Amino acid sequence: MNFSSSEHPTQNSDQIKEASWVLGIDLGGTTIKFGLFRGSQLIWRNHIRTDDFDSPTAAFESCRDSVRQTMASSSQSIDDLQAIGLAMAGVLDPTAEELAETANLHRWHQLNFRQQLSTVFQKPVFLLNDADAAALAESAHGLCRANSLVLMTLGTGVGGGVILDGRPVRGANGCGGEIGHATIDFSDSARQCGCGFPGHLEAYAGAGGVVQTAQEILAESERHSVLRKMNPLTPLSIANAAADGDTIAMDVIQHTGVLIGRAIAMLAHVIDPDVVLLGGAMTFGGPGTDTGKQFLKSIREECYPRTLVQIRSHLKIEFATLGNDAGIVGAAHYARQTHQAQQSKLPSA
Repeated sequence: MNFSSSEHPTQNSDQIKEASWVLGIDLGGTTIKFGLFRGSQLIWRNHIRTDDFDSPTAAFESCRDSVRQTMASSSQSIDDLQAIGLAMAGVLDPTAEELAETANLHRWHQLNFRQQLSTVFQKPVFLLNDADAAALAESAHGLCRANSLVLMTLGTGVGGGVILDGRPVRGANGCGGEIGHATIDFSDSARQCGCGFPGHLEAYAGAGGVVQTAQEILAESERHSVLRKMNPLTPLSIANAAADGDTIAMDVIQHTGVLIGRAIAMLAHVIDPDVVLLGGAMTFGGPGTDTGKQFLKSIREECYPRTLVQIRSHLKIEFATLGNDAGIVGAAHYARQTHQAQQSKLPSA
């Protein structure tokens, strides 16, 4: 994505609309990130700590003051802001526009975030899940752009965002793209997911699941492994051990890739995307390391033979490319996209 702030000297009306100012906010349990965009260009970014504020309104007021000061320093006014996109972790009730379920914002459940943010800024606000925002950002601005795209986010849990025809699929209850809660193990001994149900992908491919896999392999094998002496054992330490040639660590990553590959194969037959991307903090080094490349290879080798030839002949499985900016980029893109769609439906004066 181009983060340059240069502008064209002459623009037609469509270019002027595209170059309007929007704000993207990524509200997480630890950090609230926000960025100003001129068109599709990220001009400025900032962040604040979520725990420093007792309420969303107080946090949004801090964002507003920072945005106002930044725009004023560039001879702009907050009045020039067209719309705001707000990305949040958790399940969002699409009717009430409030947080229905999350792992890290329990104290702010049942609050209408869109209304509170709109009141603070006096601007139209458009709300979406953070995984949907990241997926939309990759779809429109990443290195593997596609109108039909799935993003799997790997970390403490396993999240997902689905983009079809350039728009996020939210579902009737705000649960669209929850690939981490797809059942991959139907046996009586299936692991219990954090949501309370057995056999979900997250119980195997989330951080806790990966550690449990390592512990199980260590218990079943007498092979030497540096993992036996590690306390605590984490996905990062497993990745580092694999990079140093530890065979059990390599087996753990291989096993995790196999399960993710099976889940992608299942998802591909339902959605038939052009691209599936892997993002989040737990990609075992990602594209810049041999360990990450082996992880990706294990996913592809498990997925492709399980899919119809029409799917595997065109499906790309790659790593995500936008990193920590994906949430604010997607939120801003969604705000611009939705606001302009609404404006185009208004009757002319």
